[in-house]
Amino acid sequence: MLLVGLLIPVAPAWGADGGPTGAVEMAADGDVVGTPTPLRNVPSVIADVADGQLVVYRMPGIRGGQINATAMLFLPAQAPPAGGWPLVVWGHGTVGWAPECAPSVQLQEHGRWADGPNAPLLASILKMNIAVVAPDYEGLGPVADGVPEGHGYYELSSEGNSMVFAAVAAQRLLGDQLSGQWVPAGWSEGGFAALAAAYYSDRATIADPDLEYRGTITLAPVPDVPAMNRVLWNDIAAASRSGLPPTEHQIEQLVFANAETIYFTRTERYAGYDIDPATIYGPTMLRFYRDNWRTCLDDLNALVKRDIQHYLNASPANRLTTYPGIRGDTPNALPENKRFYAENQGRLENSTLPGSILWLYGTDDITSPATVTYDTVNKMLINDNDINLAVLEGAGHYDVSAAGQPLIEARLRQLFDIT
Repeated sequence: MLLVGLLIPVAPAWGADGGPTGAVEMAADGDVVGTPTPLRNVPSVIADVADGQLVVYRMPGIRGGQINATAMLFLPAQAPPAGGWPLVVWGHGTVGWAPECAPSVQLQEHGRWADGPNAPLLASILKMNIAVVAPDYEGLGPVADGVPEGHGYYELSSEGNSMVFAAVAAQRLLGDQLSGQWVPAGWSEGGFAALAAAYYSDRATIADPDLEYRGTITLAPVPDVPAMNRVLWNDIAAASRSGLPPTEHQIEQLVFANAETIYFTRTERYAGYDIDPATIYGPTMLRFYRDNWRTCLDDLNALVKRDIQHYLNASPANRLTTYPGIRGDTPNALPENKRFYAENQGRLENSTLPGSILWLYGTDDITSPATVTYDTVNKMLINDNDINLAVLEGAGHYDVSAAGQPLIEARLRQLFDIT
């Protein structure tokens, strides 16, 4: 069901850097650029219940000014209910830092669903006759549509604005076909993005008074990266002290401790934090940082894992903790790293977010360890946040969306008054 005959606000032409090329009038944040185009290669579980389009919209950039951003918009095959479809703004998990890592690019150019295990969950939401808009986030998306390089990985305003103005764009595009009620939701990095959207939710109402924020759903967010790093490096150190060959799980922990840090460091430098990569990485990961920052997450993890295995096999004296990668937990103490986390994740956990929050957590999730999750949730409860923590026994990081689907559906029925 493609939308035909809609009056779509058309912004000026935009250059590859996201800036205007001979434009007379600047578009507003949330304005749709051009005409949405049909999505290719949508997974059958979603395509069977919805139609997908790629939407280009304007949003504030991490360095100031306006930029182009993209989102996948999925509309239920069913007719809108009386009053219009409610809207879920979906935040995807980590995919990479370069524009070509975006879920929309991976889907259309490579036929690959990049957002982990979440296609069945989105299909279930669409079956409830709820529309879904899934932003690629700032700096991720087709460069041909004017998306500039520079992803705000775990940067509060960048991720929050990506979500909020995707909601505004959907509302401006669809008008009365939407009810105006919206809920941010997301998994892993997207769980942080959903909380960031709650933090900035008033911007949606200011941009379009028809929008009504209803609450947030966050799945397996990583709410405190420095605390997670401490837990992770304690486990890695204990494995090294044992003198035994590391298990596959322990090697995966070292991969996790190294690979994704590239995206944090790239974001910090892009956002103006004075961080020197040489103080973060040993020589091997410094090479990965310089040569492979464009590599999307799955491929980057594979490269780093092969290098770690080669290093461990090279000598019986080599241990997980001696791998010349990230310098253990010590980068946490660097002033600019501390400032980045304090101004982003720290600001979030020390705020009072509007509405209710459904927070889903799996007990076997090593990405969001139990101690870190409980400590962050307790801090936010002290700050008078309305959080329902759903603990999913035996669920790992990639299991939360399936294990928690009944809870998510029930919360959406409650938030959107669906009988």
